[in-house]
This record gives sequence, structure tokens and C-alpha cells, in this order.
Amino acid sequence: MTLEQAAWLILGLNAIALAFTLAAFVAGGVRRRAATIIGVSGVLWLFVLRALLSNGEPFPEDIGGTAFFAIVLLSVALVGALLLAPASMRRPLADMDQTWLLAPQGIRVFFGATFLLWAGEGLLPRTFGVIDGFTHVTAGFLGLIAAWAVARDRNATRMPWIANLFGLGDILVVATSIAYVLLGDIGPHHPMMYAVFAPAPVWLWLHVVSIGRLLGIGTALDATRLTTASA
Repeated sequence: MTLEQAAWLILGLNAIALAFTLAAFVAGGVRRRAATIIGVSGVLWLFVLRALLSNGEPFPEDIGGTAFFAIVLLSVALVGALLLAPASMRRPLADMDQTWLLAPQGIRVFFGATFLLWAGEGLLPRTFGVIDGFTHVTAGFLGLIAAWAVARDRNATRMPWIANLFGLGDILVVATSIAYVLLGDIGPHHPMMYAVFAPAPVWLWLHVVSIGRLLGIGTALDATRLTTASA
């Protein structure tokens, strides 16, 4: 597999992840108009990301780990603002059943399988690719199991806690590892960046919202919005 083929593979997974997440949002109470806006924004962002990364932009090849990590944090903040600042999204997310907050994590199974494939093909350092692949697959299955548990019992909290803490930890460890350990090996324009700058921030915020709900902060998206603004 070439890097170009890997890029198209991950872009296809991004499109599936976007569709799956929007379907969960609508099922969870988000108005179709708001979901459509999010969907169109997501598709446009994928086109922009493809245009940038395929042309060696927007990062210099020798960008440092700290600068890269700061850009990752900025992208997380921007996605949080898109998801949580508009009342048309914030209020439905605040009231959304945990099932629909957790179910979108399930798509991570396919991202994890892709990273395992890349490790086997030599497109990722083997140790990182295998570990990251298995942790993503695990996070995806835990998200689905937790969603199923809540669907059966609305008061279930054990599996949602496990899924959220493991999934959130996976994202944070991987993002830090890419910036400070892996960046010199794969560079800032590797197909991996289609995951870093597209679905990963959405998964992170869904974990944050779900954890807020578990903590009993029913309308805590206002608090999350403040976190986003301060970021």
C-alpha cells in the first residue's frame, strides 16, 4: 500500500465516521438542519484537509513537537466551538441519551484496524501502529458495549465510565505520542493526520459531554462551552 492509497482509505473512513455520527445526532434529538450544517462543514473540512496535506501544507516539514501539539489543541478547541457554541447543537447534546453519545465511538474499530494494516505495510512504525491499532479497536468496542448497556438500562454508569475514560485516555496519549515521539518518523503530512484533525476532536468532545452527563451535570455544556472558549 502506498501513502496515497492510505490517504484515500482514511478519507473514506472519515466520511463514514461523519455519516455515522450525524445519524446518531439526529437519532438523539439534533434537528436535521443543524446536523446538515455540521455535515456540510465536515465535508468541506475534509476537502480542505486533503488539499493542504497532499501539497505539503500547512505545516513546515520540520515543525517541532510543541508547535504541532499546540495546533492540535487549537483544532480541538475549534471543533468544540462548532459543536457546543450554537444553541441548536448545545441543547440537544445536553439532553441526548447516552446511547447516542457513546455509539459514534464504535467507528474507531475500523480506524484501529487501519492502523494495524499500516503497521503491517510499514507505513507506521510497527510498535506504535500495533499499540494504537489495538487501543482504538478496544475503544470502539467499549463505546458500542457502553451504548448497548445504556440502551438496556438508562441508569447504567459502569460501562459508560469505562468506555469514556479508556477512549479519552487513548486519544490524549496518541495525540501526545504523535507530537513528541512519532512526528520525526512520519512527518506532519502523513495520512495519520486525517484522523488527528478530523474525527479525533469530535470523539474527544463526545467523551467530555458524556462524562459531564455521568457526573450529573445535565446542562453542563455551558461549562464545556466556557472550557472551549478558554482554550
